Amino acid sequence: MRKTTPQSGFSLIEMIVSLALFSVVVTISVGALLVLIATNQQLQNEQSVMTNLSFALDSMTREIRTGTRYYCDSKPDYTTNHSDGSNNMFATTTNLDTEFGNTLARDCAQGNNSGQQLQGIMFVEGGDSISGAGDRILYFYDDTTGQIFRRVGSGPAQSIVSSGIYITNAEFYVSGTTPLEAGGSDSLDQALVTIFLEAREIDDAAAKSYVLQTTITQRTLDI
Repeated sequence: MRKTTPQSGFSLIEMIVSLALFSVVVTISVGALLVLIATNQQLQNEQSVMTNLSFALDSMTREIRTGTRYYCDSKPDYTTNHSDGSNNMFATTTNLDTEFGNTLARDCAQGNNSGQQLQGIMFVEGGDSISGAGDRILYFYDDTTGQIFRRVGSGPAQSIVSSGIYITNAEFYVSGTTPLEAGGSDSLDQALVTIFLEAREIDDAAAKSYVLQTTITQRTLDI
C-alpha cells in the first residue's frame, strides 16, 4: 500500500495577515501615485502660466523697443470722451492714427497710480513689417477681464494672452517720451518703458501668482 504524505497549507490567520499587509502596500503605492500625478499637473499648469506670460512680454517688447512717440495713459472705462475733454485711446470707436497722430507723447512715470480699470502704452510703429508704416499700436491691460490687449489703428482689440491664465496685475511705467525737438530733456535721450506683469491660473483664484518684469530701452534715438 502507498503511504500518503499530508501536505500543509496556509492557515486562515496567515491569509488574513497577508491580505492586510498587501492592502497596506497597495494603499501606500496608490497614494504616492496620486500625489505624483497631482504634482505633475501642478507643474504643468505653472509652466503654462510662465510660458504664456513670457510670450506676452516678449511680444510687447519686440514692438515697443523700435517704436517712437510713446503715449501712456489710464482711464476708468471705455467711454469715448471724458469730462476733462481728453480722447480715450481705449475706446473701441477711437481711431488711434487720426485722433492721436504721430507726434503726441506722454509719460506714465508712476504707472497706474490712480488705480484705473484701463492702463496701457501707445506708440508709433518703427517700421512696416508688422502692421503698416506709421501706424499707432496700443497695448493695454483691463483689470476687469484680467487680459492684455493689442490694438492697431482703428482695428479691434485682441487679447495676447492665453485663455488659461488670468492677469491679476499689470502696469506700464514710461519716462522720457518727449523728443528733444519738442523740448525734451537732453538727459533722457531715449525713452524707457518698464512693464510689470503678475498672473495666475484662471481656474484657481487661490493659485500661486507669478511675476515678470522687464525694462525696455528705445532702440531708435527719438530726437
